[in-house]
Amino acid sequence: MHNPMTLWYRQSAACFNEALPIGNGKLAAMVYGGSSEEIIQLDDSTFWPGEPSPDNNRADTPEVLRELRHLLLAHDYQEADRLGKEFVGIKHNYGTHMPLGNLRITHRDLVDAAELDRSLDLFTGVALTTFTAAGRRWRRECFASYPAGVFALSYGAADQTRFTLRLGLEGIGNNVRISGLEGRDLLIQGDAYESLHSDGRTGVSLRGRVRILTDGQITLSSGGAEIRDASSLVLLAALETTMTSPQPDAICLVLLDRAEQAGYERLLAEHCADVRGKMEAVALSLGESGPNLPTDALIAAYAKGEASPDFIALAFQYGRYLMLASSRENSPLPSHMGGIWNDNIYNKQDCTQDMHIDMNLQMQYWPAFPGGLADCFPPMARWLREVVVPAGRETARVAYEAEGWTAHVTSNPWGYTALGWAYNWGSFTLGGAWCATLLWDYFDYTRDEEFLREQAYPVLLDAARFMLDYLFFDEDSGCWMTGPSYSPENHYQVGGERYTLSLSTTCDVLLVREVFSLVLRAARLLGTAEDDTLREIRGRLALLPPYRIGKHGQLQEWFYDFEEPIPNHRHTSHLLGLYPFCQITPETEPALARAARTAIRHRLEGFEATSWGYNMFAGMYARLYDGDAALEMLGENIRRLAVANLTIVMPTDVAMWAGTWELDGNTGLTAAVCEMLAQSRALPDSAGGSHYEVRLLPALPDAWQEGEIRGLRLRGGLGLDIRWRQGRLVQAVLTPCENVRLTLLREGMAEEIDASAGTEIVIGEG
Repeated sequence: MHNPMTLWYRQSAACFNEALPIGNGKLAAMVYGGSSEEIIQLDDSTFWPGEPSPDNNRADTPEVLRELRHLLLAHDYQEADRLGKEFVGIKHNYGTHMPLGNLRITHRDLVDAAELDRSLDLFTGVALTTFTAAGRRWRRECFASYPAGVFALSYGAADQTRFTLRLGLEGIGNNVRISGLEGRDLLIQGDAYESLHSDGRTGVSLRGRVRILTDGQITLSSGGAEIRDASSLVLLAALETTMTSPQPDAICLVLLDRAEQAGYERLLAEHCADVRGKMEAVALSLGESGPNLPTDALIAAYAKGEASPDFIALAFQYGRYLMLASSRENSPLPSHMGGIWNDNIYNKQDCTQDMHIDMNLQMQYWPAFPGGLADCFPPMARWLREVVVPAGRETARVAYEAEGWTAHVTSNPWGYTALGWAYNWGSFTLGGAWCATLLWDYFDYTRDEEFLREQAYPVLLDAARFMLDYLFFDEDSGCWMTGPSYSPENHYQVGGERYTLSLSTTCDVLLVREVFSLVLRAARLLGTAEDDTLREIRGRLALLPPYRIGKHGQLQEWFYDFEEPIPNHRHTSHLLGLYPFCQITPETEPALARAARTAIRHRLEGFEATSWGYNMFAGMYARLYDGDAALEMLGENIRRLAVANLTIVMPTDVAMWAGTWELDGNTGLTAAVCEMLAQSRALPDSAGGSHYEVRLLPALPDAWQEGEIRGLRLRGGLGLDIRWRQGRLVQAVLTPCENVRLTLLREGMAEEIDASAGTEIVIGEG
């Protein structure tokens, strides 16, 4: 019997989307779980082609921008569209994350393997494969250790039968290879070179070592190693690139020496304790578990409506596990589109395997805060502060003649912040500002005032400074306008023609509103003296374009009520004020909440199915207190887009996406479940965030009649445990980390509570 928080199967993986992911925030592996041959795809988050470039911003962009504003104000969309093709950045050696290679372990004298069982325990991060051959039981387990910084594998038979193995490594679309043997170490080297997104000559170099610990004989042959007459085998692997060290091989040697000295059992124990400590911080049960079926069978059963509600608890924890495996406190980079794993799809397309900041990267980190994994966020904060903001200052200066910083749609480790190299997808000006709002989220959940003062506030303030220069006043509307920009990846229609660029898209305006509001709140909390910048922010905030309701009763996506040529478009960026932000609630803005629901309904008619798109709908329905609709969206995600290893991929019937895995498909599901079970927000009159509204079980679906969650985190530094039965709250326990005033909402009741730091507040039964 496998425990409920385990993915398991009765056959080995035949492809990437069936393999099981492990990772330590930098080093990643997809474990196929074979018998006579094991394939383990190794990846490293820093394996990138390309290089920094000071020339991504076109010098003529300010002139083009001014002319575009003139044309758009005059409603000359055709000429603006023609000129818009010059409103772009320069790609240069942008690069893309590349897959590294496949480690192959071939058991040469093994025949007739049967009774195979492969699994991944989400609470230990250990991938285990067992099988029977010639009457003997064989066991292979592996993990990627964050404490030790290495990949580890153990293999052998229960009775220590001797065996012969072949080890090999093939690069995936690159020159990664085994280059020699030094003592017991297979040496790995290669370069992250490619010619679609860079010049084929620039990128990091990689060095790695696979240490072979065995009582067998080791010989090097044909780029691999053969291990003869062994009764046991331990492999330890370390990878490093020149992105993070000028001497990557020396780093690998140090890591392997330390790991060998510790010994496999200690490595395993420390790794399991590390993962378990993080994963057990939040526990979710949604009723009795269903039958103990392999995960692929559970997915199929859920698609037919036959799985128990607790299957969502498995998917919820899987999102947390993937967050933990892909982004740890000391990770050198935040996660990219596929986390730290690479299915070799996006890096071969124009959109690249990179940090997309018009939706994906943000959603990847949403569950970190409510899901008890705030320690996963520092790589994102560090990358923003140290890479994006400095480059974004140059983009603001050159492209917009503005103060502050900005970044657009895509970015990378090299600090690309310019407009995209095609105007029909690259002209979203505020992707970086959207990322910056996550810095406030980290503070709001942890109440780490030093982080707010030293990291979040300076980044947000400089984003606001850019916005002040980016905005321009329109006498006709009496509003401060943004643009030229676009509503992410979408188009509008005038006179039967499709256009991209416009002024003051709803997404632009709500992001300006959010950043301005956060800066003012932070300044008040930190006791910052009122100055010209803060006064200007306050004045501009009052004159931003308001939300508008269109002729179909929908929340408008654009300043004007344009026709929508793609009404079922995958992006819903104009609804961010509903979720994840709190600008629209059914209580404060009932008309806008109804208009948002109408917009959702229109989008869902023949929706361009995307994993993150369904997660957005689930979160938005949760904010509208419609739990059944939210659960239906999560169900659609799993039914339509979940593959055998429970990763949620892009549609396989769309050639440009071809079933690639985007991490936010899983992490966004976890974030949406959090919203269904509890919601929290600082009230507008809150002095520096001292008064919070907490709503318990706001979007509980009828299908979740009984359940419990422990360890959920809320804004205001609150911890929360909840139990419910027959769809009604049984008990809630709130634990504040500092003194805070709460307005507690549950089952139609409101209660005002003055909470003291560290003192539990118990609601309901004891």
